[in-house]
Amino acid sequence: MIYESIFKGTKSIVIESEKLKVIVLPELGGKLASIFNKPKEFELLFQNKADTYKKAGIYEDFGNYDASGFDDAFPSINEGMVPVGGELIKYPDHGEIWTMAFSSEITGEKLVLHGISSILSYEYKKILSVQGDQLLIRYIIDNTGTADIPCLWAMHCLIRCEEDMELIFPEGTKEIRNVYKSKYLGEVDRIHPYPSVLMEDGSEFRLDRIFPENAGKCEKYYVNGRVDTGMCGAYYPGRDVAYRVYFHKERLPYLGFWLTEGGFRGDYNCALEPANGFYDSIATARKNNAVYNLKAGEALTFDLKIELK
Repeated sequence: MIYESIFKGTKSIVIESEKLKVIVLPELGGKLASIFNKPKEFELLFQNKADTYKKAGIYEDFGNYDASGFDDAFPSINEGMVPVGGELIKYPDHGEIWTMAFSSEITGEKLVLHGISSILSYEYKKILSVQGDQLLIRYIIDNTGTADIPCLWAMHCLIRCEEDMELIFPEGTKEIRNVYKSKYLGEVDRIHPYPSVLMEDGSEFRLDRIFPENAGKCEKYYVNGRVDTGMCGAYYPGRDVAYRVYFHKERLPYLGFWLTEGGFRGDYNCALEPANGFYDSIATARKNNAVYNLKAGEALTFDLKIELK
């Protein structure tokens, strides 16, 4: 069942099965505002604290707007000047998609969203459907121009934290690379063993667990290098709810992880972020020989499957 509605003052499209209810905001980059498991009465996504959503302009600071739900980060996460076809193009903070207004079409049991870039020659399409306890999303990003586009796509999906939750990184993960200076993980680019780091005081820092909401800290790290398998997620023991993301490990070979335990605006959320670049900016990905070039006249296509049960 798919139908139009209003969510916090914004046009929304709701996709439902007997088990899931998903709320999509086409005019806000196709943001997913809610993924709700109906039998468990469990909301997965971190919610907008305000009563309404604010519409942002293309080059505005992502941090000044609501950090909630699931946004697509494309063509980068960090802003920066990027050479494209002989020109320097400014890539926006957290990409262009979160500020883009999408057209929407309901076709049978599928929702098709479509947007056209105002800064680069590409069209962006995503097709969403729900089957049982799974949300299926197909992405098609067409380079309609004559120049290759260096680009990074990342799944910026903020989920609610609960103190007993268990994080699930791809099977085979042995190391993480810190990308955000912190008290626990040290300087940027420092590499640590997974799943635990031994601190100088002899205590253990678990990379697959989280601190309480009042810890006042933030972390961001990546699986070091390419992932071995295309699945990550979290388990909420107190609710007996499992969240899983299945992704194509060749199309999205990297995985980032963002976490705030009260350290960013008092929020308590985290995001497991499959990505096709390593990491965060085009400049850094180039330095790491891990930047994706969307060739002129070609398309980047991939699928995500999100399971909540």
